[in-house]
Amino acid sequence: MSEIIFDFTGNPFVDAGIWSISAWTKKNLNELNKKDLKGIIDDIVKLYLTKKWSKNIYSIFPNNPITNPSVKNKDERYLGILNELIDGIVPLGKSGDCISCGRRDIAQRSGKDKIPLTGSGKLINYFSYGVDGADYCPACAFAVQFSPLIMYACGKLLLIHSNSEKVMKIWSRKAIKNIDKQLSTGEFTGCFNEKYTNPKNALFHIIQDIVLEYDVRWIKEAPSINCYHFTNYNQGPDLDIYHVPTPIFKFLAYVPQHEKFEDWLRIVRRGYRFVDWEKVKEENEYKNNPNTVYENLLIGKSIIRFFIDRKNKEAIGGWDLLSHYLEEVRNMDEKRIDAIKKVGDELADYIKAADDIKTLKKLETANNYRNYRNLLRIIIKKRIEKGTENPLFSFDDYVNNLFPEGNLTWRETQDLILFRIYEVLHDWIIQQGISEELMVEEEEAEAENV
Repeated sequence: MSEIIFDFTGNPFVDAGIWSISAWTKKNLNELNKKDLKGIIDDIVKLYLTKKWSKNIYSIFPNNPITNPSVKNKDERYLGILNELIDGIVPLGKSGDCISCGRRDIAQRSGKDKIPLTGSGKLINYFSYGVDGADYCPACAFAVQFSPLIMYACGKLLLIHSNSEKVMKIWSRKAIKNIDKQLSTGEFTGCFNEKYTNPKNALFHIIQDIVLEYDVRWIKEAPSINCYHFTNYNQGPDLDIYHVPTPIFKFLAYVPQHEKFEDWLRIVRRGYRFVDWEKVKEENEYKNNPNTVYENLLIGKSIIRFFIDRKNKEAIGGWDLLSHYLEEVRNMDEKRIDAIKKVGDELADYIKAADDIKTLKKLETANNYRNYRNLLRIIIKKRIEKGTENPLFSFDDYVNNLFPEGNLTWRETQDLILFRIYEVLHDWIIQQGISEELMVEEEEAEAENV
């Protein structure tokens, strides 16, 4: 059995390089040997020397022989570096001083011409512990040279890193497939480029593609994804990190299987800002605009209001889809969800039976906890006057499920109750006609939810 060269490290640049090599050679990482590495470096150097790729490489490995205009015989110089790294690779051990794998020792320290975002030449204050360079062993430094193959062009560059081998295998194969297309057509476009410039939108687009294109039972996986949006220019290195935790990924993987998937796409579409929808003809006209749905998911903020079309009194996606979001992403207790649904049903029955659509208007427009609580008290009193036997809710439900944090969570409860009323009474409301008096504009509703 051959000795193992690579194992995943948790370092996003090193792991990306390992996945690139694996996808390029069509071998599993535990099957790779030095002969495989020697066999791919000529092709990679030729690729990097094309105009579009060298432009990308310039923002990843500045002062590298590929990007340094003063270097002659660029291919020979870079091949020399790669061969030297391969020759210095030793099998994985149990320990070492490499800051990436921790299982091999370094041969020489690397600067930002080999390892992005690690420092700048002799300016040692930019390096960890003030040493001259970053401590990467030859195997890890070699792997990093291949990380551009699965990077994604998005203004700067996106580097996807996941704890899920399935996610990384799918993504790396997809990126290498794009390179194969460039090689077969002779049209070199550089790193995978789908004309996204907004990294958050691009990240969710990538996740959706992974989920839709490959039949994987994600419910049994526990993937999370980190996205590194960076540049390594000498004069302006920059890095933003976006994290998609497991619950959000699992929800996004669940949605395409749901019968209301088209409604989810509509919810996402409602998140785009600064769009004149009457003039839009294709996705490219808005796909890079800020999207509040995506932004809220990334920062752990609620997107419940995007399920609710107040203007047209519509519950988008239905209670089943919304409740799955509440459980999976918001980590809401099932008892609380059921309690809110029950109150929404009771209020819908009251509004229809009493032909009291003005109460719906009041439930929509209550703008503070005190007013909303008082409105519920009035409705309870009217229900008693009409001989309704069942209480609207119990004391325990009020304290533990409807308003567990009082003034801090009342708006969330208001939105969920409103959603359920719209879902139950949608046809009846349409029959009544939505008058100007009852119309609640989206802008007004959004302002109230800030």
